[in-house]
Amino acid sequence: MNWKRKRRLKLKVRYDWVLFALLMLFLFASIIQKQTGLIRFRPLGGVIVATPKPQLSFETYRNNSYQQQLEKYASENFGLREPVIRIYNQYLWSAFNKTYCNFIMPGKKGWLYYNAAVNEYYGLDIKLHHLSNTQALWWANSELDRMDSLRSMLNRHGITFLAFIAPDKPWVYPENLPDMEADTTAFKFADHYDRRMTEMGFPHINMTKWFMAARDTATIPLFSPTESHWDYSAIFGYDSLFRYMNTLGGPRFPKMHIGPPIAYELDKPEGDESTLNLLFRIRSAKTRYKAKITVEPTATRKPRVLFVGDSFIWSMESLLPCKELMDDKEVWYYNNTAFVGHDKTKFDVKEMNRLRHILKADYVVFYAAGHQWREGTFGFVEDALKQFSQATETDIAKARMANDIERDKDWLLALKIYASSHDKPLEETLLQEAENMLNDKTLLREGIVLDTAEIIRIKKEEIMRNFRASPVHTKLIEEKAEKRGITFEEMLEIDAQWVVKQRLEKGELF
Repeated sequence: MNWKRKRRLKLKVRYDWVLFALLMLFLFASIIQKQTGLIRFRPLGGVIVATPKPQLSFETYRNNSYQQQLEKYASENFGLREPVIRIYNQYLWSAFNKTYCNFIMPGKKGWLYYNAAVNEYYGLDIKLHHLSNTQALWWANSELDRMDSLRSMLNRHGITFLAFIAPDKPWVYPENLPDMEADTTAFKFADHYDRRMTEMGFPHINMTKWFMAARDTATIPLFSPTESHWDYSAIFGYDSLFRYMNTLGGPRFPKMHIGPPIAYELDKPEGDESTLNLLFRIRSAKTRYKAKITVEPTATRKPRVLFVGDSFIWSMESLLPCKELMDDKEVWYYNNTAFVGHDKTKFDVKEMNRLRHILKADYVVFYAAGHQWREGTFGFVEDALKQFSQATETDIAKARMANDIERDKDWLLALKIYASSHDKPLEETLLQEAENMLNDKTLLREGIVLDTAEIIRIKKEEIMRNFRASPVHTKLIEEKAEKRGITFEEMLEIDAQWVVKQRLEKGELF
């Protein structure tokens, strides 16, 4: 017995030493990786809000906020963070079909769905938001009445307001949903909006119904198994939308010719799969599709469109030649962040002159996936009604004149120089010039000389502002600045200068 006990003790000591050695190896490897960046790990997917490095003071140490902040900062910045998170997530996924991504729900056979869309499909959304069917019905009908009022108001200004219900994956491919008990008596927002808008004669498309009818005859899946948004199928969805909008009496979209599908393989996870941050792909080969799209030239003016809604719009941006289809466009993402023009200049919607921007449009399209309709129009309709009801005839005339001025590139450039030299916001300068035009006063542009050097400076500042507003560009610039050992602002200016030079050489700057 003594011999066996000694042998077990010896094995335990060896085991402890191995564990200790592995722990030390991990700690030293993490420190080395953090200091040198020797191995370039694949960045984690999803939205990451960086925790700032805490500052030690007597007060922060005394109230324990420094320790808590330091722990959080250290957990986000140790050298082997990416592989450790991916290994743990892979364990949860492979062993329990579970993920900590709070908006993704795993289905059967490796399919992914949005949590909110699954809850809506099974009738659980009402309960989760503590609503009765009666409350939900009252709220939806109130929003529909407001939408109809805004439609009438915009019609008086020559603007068409319509709605687009983007397809919801659970309804199109329900066979791979997780098994859950459904409440068949629950109020369904998208169904109600669709039915009432039809009764009201409100122009709209319910793309979920179209996709449900087309799924069995489609040669290519309408949704990727690991993506809740549409991709290739969005081409046909937006083509249908534009054809429908051509029947509503405004400026017409040019005809679009869609070529045959072109298959390609993704070399890394994208979309919803990337947010799971797994070690291995859910499917070893992930095929996506695209198509060559040609647009017939047109001699008439193309539409100007304001899109207000959720993330289903981004497929249009990535798959369609938007510049050839529309003279101008804006995207108000969740009625919170605006991406203005084809160059997608970023603004906070609340800080914009929303009356003027709505008056730019020939069409205002509210769009959202079916499960998002419980949020109504994200506050857009209420705010737009307020903007127009409070606006005087002079406000409307001034906004329209400012829009006309903005479309004149040389005039706009002169006003940008004026605003920059007088340290005034461009919006204020535009409205002042519009007032000058309406009252037959001296125009601001008459005192501006379009100096080449000044134009280049203005363009460079615009590019730098757009880079700062883009999380993708910001991250790339931070990485390049770190490699070169310079500040972010210095690298930002270098990159903006390079873009200006490229555009100058191609004759695209002015």
